[in-house]
Order: sequence, then C-alpha cells, then structure tokens
Amino acid sequence: MKVAFWSNSPGKSGVTGNLSCISILSAMIQPSKMVLFENHSNINNLGSMFLNQNSYDKLKEENSYFVENGLGRILNCCDMGDDVSSGIVLRTCLSVFDQRVFYLPPGGMNRDLLEFRLNRHAENVMDLLEQVCGTVCVDLSSSSLESSRKILKEADLIVVNLCQNDQLLSHFFRNFSEIRKKAFYIIGNYDPESIIRKSDIVRRFGISGSMVGTIPYNRRFADALTKGNVVTYLLKNFSCGADNINYEFISAAKETACLFEQAKEAYSKEKIGGEGSEKKGDPSHAVSSGGNSVSDTREGGCGHYQTGRNSQGTGTGAGTEW
Repeated sequence: MKVAFWSNSPGKSGVTGNLSCISILSAMIQPSKMVLFENHSNINNLGSMFLNQNSYDKLKEENSYFVENGLGRILNCCDMGDDVSSGIVLRTCLSVFDQRVFYLPPGGMNRDLLEFRLNRHAENVMDLLEQVCGTVCVDLSSSSLESSRKILKEADLIVVNLCQNDQLLSHFFRNFSEIRKKAFYIIGNYDPESIIRKSDIVRRFGISGSMVGTIPYNRRFADALTKGNVVTYLLKNFSCGADNINYEFISAAKETACLFEQAKEAYSKEKIGGEGSEKKGDPSHAVSSGGNSVSDTREGGCGHYQTGRNSQGTGTGAGTEW
C-alpha cells in the first residue's frame, strides 16, 4: 500500500513527527514491514527524528551512506533501467525499528536535484518499495512541488494532517475534494482544551469518527523528536499506566495507530476489489468504530505490542489537488 502524509498547514500539524510516531506504533501493533522516505531535504526530517545526532553524523562521514546509497541509489537504478532486487532495496535503507520500519534517506541530493529526479521516477520508486516492503509511507512537502502532486495522485491512502485552526480547516475542506476521497485524518499537536475539538471537526465536516485520530502536543515527545530518540521514547512509554505523565499522549497515539491500521485495511480491500475502476469511493463505512475508544487501545487488542524478541504544504490552489 502507498501512503502519503501531507498537510495544507505547514509547520502547524507536525507531519514528519506524526509519521515517525504512527509508523513505530503501527509496527508494534500490527507487525509488518514498511519503508519511509521524504520528498524534501528539510533539517527536520525523518532521519533526524530516528537517529541521534552522533549516529546521523557518523553515517554521513564514515560510510558515505547519504551519498552512495539511500533514495539516490534507487533513483540511479531507475535512470539506468536496472532491475532492483529486494536485497538491494533493503541494503539502501536503515532499519529504525526491529527490521519492521525502514528509513530510506535522500542520498546526498540537494533540494532541487531531489525534486528533479523524484519528479521523473516517483511512481516507479513507490511501486518498487511497495513490492519489497508492502507499505510505503512518504512524508510530503506541503509546498507546491510537482513530485508532491504525483505522489498524492499515486497514493492509495492520504493521511491528511490537520490543525485546530478554523481558517485552515475551512481551506482544506473547501478546496481539496479529490484528496478527501481517500483520506484518513490526524489532528496534530492536538489540544483537548481548544474550542475546536475532534468532535467538532467530525460533526462540522461530516467525517466518520473512525477516520480521525489525534496526536496531542507533548513536550517530552517533542524533545524526543529533536534528539532522535523517538523509538526509545515510544518503547519506554508504550505500556505506561494512568499515573504516568505521558499516558494521555500514548493512549491517543495508540488509538490513532489502530484507526490508521483499520483505514489501511479498508482501503486495501477496496483497492483489490476495485481494480480497473476509475474512481475510488469512500471506504470509511468499512472501518469499524470499535477502535474509536481510547480504552480499547489500552487493554490489549489493537494496542498490544506484538514482537518475537526484545527490541529496542500549502495546496496547489482551489480545486487543483494534483
């Protein structure tokens, strides 16, 4: 499955942090392989959130990893028309969690070169990664890049990262009807004390509650993002009790990961059943609302950590989503 993480409110909903959180929790809840990459070269990227600065610098300096491997190597193979084995793909990635979640770094390309090459081969890259890992998640720039448009069109599921801002909410639901047809929503940096709550958004815009998750703002999680300790933070707090200061954050994030997995399953079934059709419907009716309670994700079931061993932008304008 091809999944795009995107927002029409850059810098407000925490797209990259949300992806890093949901990918790890999803792998803990529903063990399977997924690979992550981004179509931008921002300082705050997935690599900086999964790897502490010492590890990040060591990879760049000693192994030339970000020059010879990563996405750059995959794009080189696409340029040359070479066959790419699953072994080559996995060797160009970094396993950031238990050989389940892999990160494909940019490969030493600057912003313009990355956009030029990815614009040419976005579809091929996503097809290849999907064949190897099953799920590919792309952290998309919210600026009006052509590669972002292509990836949004190619994606089976678009995780739209919303914020609690009335103008930005209205902007999205007024202008991006095509994206809404295959959307799952995450309200990032969620503040339960805001006058714009999840229930208000669901009711106002006619969304199924099972298709909307929340990632609350949490200072300790924010610190983990900046220090490259996301995996450690989530593992440490995954089963924390109600008396833990991180409990509300972890409970909401686990619930969102469960809802995300249910949405993936619903869209995947629709994709298989609708091969050859031109238009995708709304599969939200197929997503059980049983996982829409925080308590469900705390007491086993979807929220149970399954492992076999100890592991450590703005849109492109009104009505023109693509």
